[in-house]
Amino acid sequence: MQLSNPPVARETRAQPGRGSDASPRVDPAPAPSRRAQVARRARGEPWERSPLEWDALAPSGIYAARLRPILLYGVACVAAVPAFVLCAPLVLVNALLYGGLRNAIFVQDRVGLRGRVFAFFKLRTMREGTERDEERVTSFGRFLRNSHLDEVPQLWNVLRGDMCLIGPRPEMLSIERWAAREIPSFSRRLSLRPGITGLAQITQGYTRDGDVHAYRRKLALHRTYSRTISLRLDLVILARTVLWMLRRRGWRWRDQVRSACSYRARYAESIVSNE
Repeated sequence: MQLSNPPVARETRAQPGRGSDASPRVDPAPAPSRRAQVARRARGEPWERSPLEWDALAPSGIYAARLRPILLYGVACVAAVPAFVLCAPLVLVNALLYGGLRNAIFVQDRVGLRGRVFAFFKLRTMREGTERDEERVTSFGRFLRNSHLDEVPQLWNVLRGDMCLIGPRPEMLSIERWAAREIPSFSRRLSLRPGITGLAQITQGYTRDGDVHAYRRKLALHRTYSRTISLRLDLVILARTVLWMLRRRGWRWRDQVRSACSYRARYAESIVSNE
């Protein structure tokens, strides 16, 4: 039995692919050209045509369907001014580290609401290179990741309508394709607008790509949130997000290194045992 290499996250633009799980999902389609993909994004069209009944999958109820989007967008508008003032010196530091303002902000395609692709913004935290992610992250990048300050530019995504304050974490195109293939119904998450924070984000933190168990837990947490959406739950998530940032519990890089070593060892053993 041959095993394909697990996906590896890089600070580069991932290319679109196909989902292939047996349950309802993002429908397979030929990978569009770069020009076609950008044109689709500009028109707000789905990245891949979907047979999912998105309206049926979306949370119902007065708060979830009507009040929640207005409330969270209002909170984002109020938070945007102080957040961007805070972000300005961080951008300048990044500009010095990475050789210019253009390199200070990292832009990547992510899969959002109902499979639509959007440009995702965050502060750059890695050097260019072929090393593992934990080796490419700079010292300042670790600070940004631990405190989640690298996520502040995503408030611009919220103001543009690409994201919400609370929702499932938007994945890279390659990771969404892999997860849809490995985990039945994973793409059902796309019925809700992706969020900067959420129940999974403040419970799991960063999830290692290729870890099926972690992604199954991510889906389970999303389902829990979708079933129990309420004003109280959203306020709890926002409050816990602030505490999570202050306690710098974002990217526990030493745990990531240990997890990476253990994961690679298990992966190597699985190849040997199946030869």
